[in-house]
Amino acid sequence: MKAIILARESDKNQDSNDAQLSRILDYVKGKGLEQWKVIKLKESSTKGYRKSSKKSLKEIKRSKETIAVVVDTVDRLQRSFRESVVFDELRKENKVELHFYRENLVINQKSNSADILRWDMGVMFAKSYVLQLSDNLKRKHDKMREDGEITRAPPIGYKSIYNDNPLRVRRIDVVPDDSTFHRKDL
Repeated sequence: MKAIILARESDKNQDSNDAQLSRILDYVKGKGLEQWKVIKLKESSTKGYRKSSKKSLKEIKRSKETIAVVVDTVDRLQRSFRESVVFDELRKENKVELHFYRENLVINQKSNSADILRWDMGVMFAKSYVLQLSDNLKRKHDKMREDGEITRAPPIGYKSIYNDNPLRVRRIDVVPDDSTFHRKDL
Protein backbone atom coordinates (compact mmCIF):
# COMPACT_ATOMS: atom_id res chain seq x y z
CA MET A 1 0.00 0.00 0.00
CA LYS A 2 1.28 3.49 -0.88
CA ALA A 3 1.85 5.80 2.06
CA ILE A 4 1.69 9.56 2.38
CA ILE A 5 3.88 10.55 5.30
CA LEU A 6 2.89 13.79 6.98
CA ALA A 7 4.94 15.71 9.54
CA ARG A 8 3.81 19.09 10.89
CA GLU A 9 5.19 21.55 13.38
CA SER A 10 3.61 24.91 14.10
CA ASP A 11 6.45 26.45 16.08
CA LYS A 12 10.07 25.79 16.99
CA ASN A 13 9.13 24.59 20.50
CA GLN A 14 7.38 21.53 19.13
CA ASP A 15 8.81 18.19 18.16
CA SER A 16 10.66 18.85 14.90
CA ASN A 17 9.54 17.53 11.54
CA ASP A 18 12.80 15.58 11.27
CA ALA A 19 12.18 13.78 14.58
CA GLN A 20 8.62 12.97 13.51
CA LEU A 21 9.81 11.75 10.11
CA SER A 22 12.46 9.51 11.64
CA ARG A 23 9.86 7.68 13.75
CA ILE A 24 7.30 7.53 10.96
CA LEU A 25 9.72 6.25 8.31
CA ASP A 26 10.81 3.41 10.62
CA TYR A 27 7.13 2.62 11.23
CA VAL A 28 6.32 2.65 7.49
CA LYS A 29 9.20 0.29 6.77
CA GLY A 30 8.16 -2.04 9.61
CA LYS A 31 4.56 -2.17 8.34
CA GLY A 32 5.67 -2.94 4.77
CA LEU A 33 4.11 0.24 3.39
CA GLU A 34 5.52 1.90 0.26
CA GLN A 35 6.81 5.40 0.94
CA TRP A 36 4.99 7.39 -1.74
CA LYS A 37 5.02 11.04 -0.64
CA VAL A 38 6.54 12.93 2.26
CA ILE A 39 4.90 16.20 3.29
CA LYS A 40 6.70 18.44 5.79
CA LEU A 41 4.59 21.32 7.03
CA LYS A 42 5.66 24.24 9.21
CA GLU A 43 2.36 25.89 9.96
CA SER A 44 -0.53 26.05 12.33
CA SER A 45 -3.24 23.45 11.95
CA THR A 46 -5.89 25.94 12.98
CA LYS A 47 -5.49 28.57 10.27
CA GLY A 48 -7.40 27.50 7.19
CA TYR A 49 -6.69 24.61 4.89
CA ARG A 50 -3.19 23.63 3.89
CA LYS A 51 -2.57 23.47 0.13
CA SER A 52 -0.43 20.32 0.45
CA SER A 53 -3.17 18.54 2.37
CA LYS A 54 -5.83 19.53 -0.16
CA LYS A 55 -3.64 18.29 -3.01
CA SER A 56 -3.05 14.98 -1.21
CA LEU A 57 -6.78 14.55 -0.56
CA LYS A 58 -7.48 15.01 -4.28
CA GLU A 59 -4.90 12.34 -5.11
CA ILE A 60 -6.41 9.97 -2.54
CA LYS A 61 -9.90 10.48 -3.99
CA ARG A 62 -8.63 9.76 -7.53
CA SER A 63 -6.59 6.73 -6.53
CA LYS A 64 -7.78 3.26 -7.48
CA GLU A 65 -6.04 1.76 -4.44
CA THR A 66 -6.13 2.47 -0.72
CA ILE A 67 -3.62 5.10 0.41
CA ALA A 68 -2.15 5.10 3.91
CA VAL A 69 -1.78 8.51 5.57
CA VAL A 70 0.82 8.13 8.30
CA VAL A 71 1.32 10.78 10.99
CA ASP A 72 3.09 10.91 14.32
CA THR A 73 -0.06 11.66 16.30
CA VAL A 74 -3.69 12.71 15.72
CA ASP A 75 -3.01 16.40 16.37
CA ARG A 76 -0.38 16.50 13.62
CA LEU A 77 -3.15 15.67 11.11
CA GLN A 78 -6.11 17.54 12.51
CA ARG A 79 -7.34 19.69 15.36
CA SER A 80 -11.02 19.82 14.51
CA PHE A 81 -13.79 17.50 13.42
CA ARG A 82 -14.11 19.27 10.05
CA GLU A 83 -11.44 16.98 8.58
CA SER A 84 -12.94 13.90 10.25
CA VAL A 85 -15.97 14.05 7.97
CA VAL A 86 -13.78 13.96 4.86
CA PHE A 87 -11.43 11.27 6.16
CA ASP A 88 -14.30 9.13 7.45
CA GLU A 89 -16.01 9.14 4.05
CA LEU A 90 -12.73 8.15 2.38
CA ARG A 91 -12.25 5.45 5.03
CA LYS A 92 -15.71 4.01 4.38
CA GLU A 93 -14.97 3.95 0.63
CA ASN A 94 -11.68 2.11 1.38
CA LYS A 95 -9.69 4.96 -0.18
CA VAL A 96 -7.69 5.85 2.92
CA GLU A 97 -6.17 4.18 5.93
CA LEU A 98 -5.06 6.52 8.73
CA HIS A 99 -2.04 5.51 10.80
CA PHE A 100 -1.39 7.38 14.06
CA TYR A 101 2.04 6.27 15.25
CA ARG A 102 2.06 7.41 18.90
CA GLU A 103 -1.52 6.34 19.54
CA ASN A 104 -0.74 2.93 17.99
CA LEU A 105 -3.98 3.35 16.05
CA VAL A 106 -4.93 2.42 12.48
CA ILE A 107 -8.27 3.58 11.13
CA ASN A 108 -9.56 1.86 8.00
CA GLN A 109 -12.72 0.46 6.44
CA LYS A 110 -12.79 -2.42 8.93
CA SER A 111 -12.18 -0.35 12.07
CA ASN A 112 -14.49 -1.10 14.95
CA SER A 113 -16.44 1.41 17.01
CA ALA A 114 -13.79 1.46 19.78
CA ASP A 115 -11.06 2.52 17.34
CA ILE A 116 -13.28 5.16 15.74
CA LEU A 117 -14.05 6.47 19.23
CA ARG A 118 -10.31 6.60 20.06
CA TRP A 119 -9.75 8.64 16.89
CA ASP A 120 -12.62 10.99 17.77
CA MET A 121 -11.25 11.40 21.30
CA GLY A 122 -7.81 12.24 19.90
CA VAL A 123 -9.41 14.95 17.75
CA MET A 124 -11.45 16.18 20.72
CA PHE A 125 -8.31 16.51 22.88
CA ALA A 126 -6.47 18.30 20.06
CA LYS A 127 -9.38 20.70 19.64
CA SER A 128 -9.51 21.24 23.41
CA TYR A 129 -5.84 22.19 23.37
CA VAL A 130 -6.47 24.83 20.66
CA LEU A 131 -9.44 26.24 22.57
CA GLN A 132 -7.38 26.44 25.78
CA LEU A 133 -4.62 28.33 23.94
CA SER A 134 -7.23 30.80 22.73
CA ASP A 135 -8.65 31.22 26.24
CA ASN A 136 -5.14 31.78 27.65
CA LEU A 137 -4.38 34.45 25.05
CA LYS A 138 -7.69 36.22 25.74
CA ARG A 139 -6.94 36.24 29.48
CA LYS A 140 -3.43 37.56 28.85
CA HIS A 141 -4.75 40.38 26.63
CA ASP A 142 -7.49 41.24 29.13
CA LYS A 143 -4.87 41.55 31.88
CA MET A 144 -2.58 43.65 29.67
CA ARG A 145 -5.45 46.03 28.84
CA GLU A 146 -6.39 46.16 32.53
CA ASP A 147 -2.78 47.22 33.24
CA GLY A 148 -3.06 49.94 30.58
CA GLU A 149 -1.00 48.11 27.98
CA ILE A 150 -1.80 47.99 24.28
CA THR A 151 -2.34 44.56 22.72
CA ARG A 152 -2.15 45.48 19.05
CA ALA A 153 -0.16 47.64 16.64
CA PRO A 154 -0.95 51.36 16.87
CA PRO A 155 -3.11 52.91 14.16
CA ILE A 156 -1.50 55.04 11.45
CA GLY A 157 -0.39 58.34 12.90
CA TYR A 158 0.54 56.88 16.29
CA LYS A 159 3.64 55.19 17.67
CA SER A 160 4.21 52.64 20.41
CA ILE A 161 5.89 53.71 23.65
CA TYR A 162 7.62 50.85 25.46
CA ASN A 163 8.60 50.42 29.09
CA ASP A 164 11.46 48.14 30.10
CA ASN A 165 10.20 45.21 28.04
CA PRO A 166 10.39 45.93 24.28
CA LEU A 167 7.71 43.31 23.64
CA ARG A 168 5.07 44.97 25.81
CA VAL A 169 3.68 48.28 24.60
CA ARG A 170 2.71 50.55 27.49
CA ARG A 171 0.87 53.21 25.52
CA ILE A 172 0.62 54.86 22.13
CA ASP A 173 1.31 58.49 21.33
CA VAL A 174 0.49 60.69 18.37
CA VAL A 175 3.31 60.98 15.85
CA PRO A 176 4.44 64.64 15.43
CA ASP A 177 2.91 66.50 12.47
CA ASP A 178 6.23 66.83 10.66
CA SER A 179 6.55 63.03 10.29
CA THR A 180 6.17 61.58 6.83
CA PHE A 181 4.41 58.27 6.25
CA HIS A 182 5.46 56.08 3.35
CA ARG A 183 3.18 53.59 1.73
CA LYS A 184 4.95 50.38 0.82
CA ASP A 185 4.52 49.81 -2.91
CA LEU A 186 2.93 46.48 -3.72
